[in-house]
Amino acid sequence: MMLILLALFPILCAPIAYAAGRKNRSIAVMVGATAIELIALLAVVFTSFNATLELPGVCGMGMRMAIDGFRGLYASIACVMWLVTSIFSRDYLKHDHAPGRYALFTLITQGATVGLLLSDSIYTAFLFFEVMSLASYPWVAHEEDHGAMRAAQTYLYVAVIGGLVMLMGILMLPQGLATAPFEQLHGDESLLVPALLILVGFGAKAGAFPLHIWLPKAHPVAPAPASSLLSGMLTKAGVFGMLVLTLRLMHGVTAFADIIFRLGVITMFLGALLAIFSTNLKRTLACSSLSQIGFIMVGVGVQGLCHNQNGLAAFGTIQHMMNHSLFKLVLFLLAGVVAMNAHALSLNEVKGFGRKKPLMHFCYLMAMLGIAGIPGWSGYISKSLLHEGLLEYIHELVHAGHAAGFYEFCEIVFIVSGGMTLCYMFKLYICLFWQKNETRQAEYDGMKKYMSAPSAIALTLCACIIPVLGLFPHTFMTRVGQLAQPFFGAADPHHMPVPYFSAENLIGAAKSIAVGAVLYAVQYFLVMSKGNYPERWPKKLDLEDSVYRPLMRLLIILGGAFAFACDKLMDIGIVVMKAAGGAVAMLCNKLGDGTALTVRRLFLPRVHEKHPAPVGTRLTYGLGRMMDSAAALVNKNVETPYESVLAALRDEAHADFKRVTKSISFGLVMFCVGLLVTLVWLLLL
Repeated sequence: MMLILLALFPILCAPIAYAAGRKNRSIAVMVGATAIELIALLAVVFTSFNATLELPGVCGMGMRMAIDGFRGLYASIACVMWLVTSIFSRDYLKHDHAPGRYALFTLITQGATVGLLLSDSIYTAFLFFEVMSLASYPWVAHEEDHGAMRAAQTYLYVAVIGGLVMLMGILMLPQGLATAPFEQLHGDESLLVPALLILVGFGAKAGAFPLHIWLPKAHPVAPAPASSLLSGMLTKAGVFGMLVLTLRLMHGVTAFADIIFRLGVITMFLGALLAIFSTNLKRTLACSSLSQIGFIMVGVGVQGLCHNQNGLAAFGTIQHMMNHSLFKLVLFLLAGVVAMNAHALSLNEVKGFGRKKPLMHFCYLMAMLGIAGIPGWSGYISKSLLHEGLLEYIHELVHAGHAAGFYEFCEIVFIVSGGMTLCYMFKLYICLFWQKNETRQAEYDGMKKYMSAPSAIALTLCACIIPVLGLFPHTFMTRVGQLAQPFFGAADPHHMPVPYFSAENLIGAAKSIAVGAVLYAVQYFLVMSKGNYPERWPKKLDLEDSVYRPLMRLLIILGGAFAFACDKLMDIGIVVMKAAGGAVAMLCNKLGDGTALTVRRLFLPRVHEKHPAPVGTRLTYGLGRMMDSAAALVNKNVETPYESVLAALRDEAHADFKRVTKSISFGLVMFCVGLLVTLVWLLLL
């Protein structure tokens, strides 16, 4: 039961943190809750490995949760990230508004993320995925200005539409498959359509092309601690779903794995290109996340393509997932240091901020060298294995006599994208730590205490992990790959121990470094202007503004026209049905009158025929006469024709009822009432 408690504990602590926010103690409660969550999770990892939990009937279809090497490792990484960002939030939100609200939704998102990572069925993953998506929306809207609200609107659109499409795919799965444990899922080509629909939801959260539009816009406006979680962890929730789909539900279906691979290549290159042209610090890091998710998707796709020979790709995928979470934790928190001291994010304004700040310089340098894949840092290890896995698949195609030209081209894109990573990270490095600001350099140089001691310690420890993992890969990185093997269903790499520093891997890294150096030189001389960073990316190429928002407006117009046409058709149908019904009713009435008159004359005595009421119906007239008599007893001098008042009220109510019953809304309400009654009747049976 600890598995479900691990997901519920942060959610239960969230209202406490919100209430404490009135006394500015919400962040302290959040730090305490995340620390307890991490300790509890580690206790479960070390004492209840491979535990499972089934809760039949919960949320309708039942829930399944499990913990193994991969899920335990990544849930632990998530809790570490939440703890570090919570510690940093004490500095970042010290003078900000709504710390209670921020703590509330941060803890709810943590619980949902841990629940997702520990889920053991597609349905359970979907439930936690939706809670996570909606609870993280206030992060993006936190500042509540125009830019934040527009980015939050985009984030919510993508999350809701992606979730609905995912639900459609889940409902299309055969009975019992959505609630089956992951290990019981087997590849089936007939499930390609529902798998693609589910992929839309997970791909949107991962930031995969073409649903990446929220990433570059959400990160610049969200608080820096939230940005590090959005980039480093919530995108991995989407990757988690891709792994389940590729390696479980669609295992052995080459077409599905190839789709993941191709989308990964596009995402990898596009993100790096956007980062090179970006002139905003956090936007550059957001586009970098887009590119690194592309690298991970390439690894997921190669695993599916290689089938039983996917050891290298599997090791590289989990290692780069962990690396990217670590890199973005450090980089976005450093961006937060810049934002809360300089109150700016434009590269032209924050230029020179890092000068004479050795601790910040060291932390950024570790993260930059790691994400750029420089030998000796952890990013080199994971990128080398991803590259080797791709080369291994190309070798298999050539050996089998199949065409491999497209994948050889993708291998070149992989090398170039690695060089582009070095280019944009080196751009930020030069901008922050070597260039001088024309107007604010003295102010920046005078900032000696730019973050608190707890934040500095947490940030430095995270930065120091990067070279340790890179220098001792057999001790740490190989173990990480082995922990993920059972979940991935991956074979061992051909060579054990893995030759991380082989000549082939070093040559691949050298190629990327050379490409990065050339691209930075081109950018410096052709893109930059006298040491400044002008906006060069054409706004017309923005997918959201040029494609998605116009498409949404068109759909709204078409939907409105369709609804109007349906309403008119409904009105016409009601008129026709009334006319037909009136004719039938009149005929039946005449037949009934004739039959009743015949029966009465044969079997019943004659009665006096009743005359119609002078005003209204006989009921309103009778009640009105009674009320007239009662009023006369009270006051004989006042005459009130209540029979006329009741008749007028009856006519008005009748007219209103007719107007209501003619609307389509009344029909929908009656449909829902009938459906509810039917469901209750079925449940009682």
